Amino acid sequence: MLRKAIEGIDSPLVRAVNEVGDGWMLLILWAAYHNTSRFDDFQRELGVARNILAERLRRLVDNGLMEKRPIADGARRMEYRLTAKGQALEETLRLLYNWGDSWAATAQGEALRAAE
Repeated sequence: MLRKAIEGIDSPLVRAVNEVGDGWMLLILWAAYHNTSRFDDFQRELGVARNILAERLRRLVDNGLMEKRPIADGARRMEYRLTAKGQALEETLRLLYNWGDSWAATAQGEALRAAE
């Protein structure tokens, strides 16, 4: 869902942001790259409220970044797996992760670097 301020801008970056969504969706994708696939595992790992997680997973599935499927043939429990479209974002998220590590450091990290 695009914010009103950027709704009218036709740009690949705006379209990408619309597909990927918000920070929770990025964190869900990041967890999926690290083999998290079940709702309860995402919830436990990320500490996100269940209603928010359910909505973000639904949007990721609707946008074709993840697919929802039974954990085994005939099983009622479901898992979420990255699609090719979702997997194609892995390098981008790695770059964003590394950028955050270098440029969006915490105050504690900044203090540690200053002490070196």
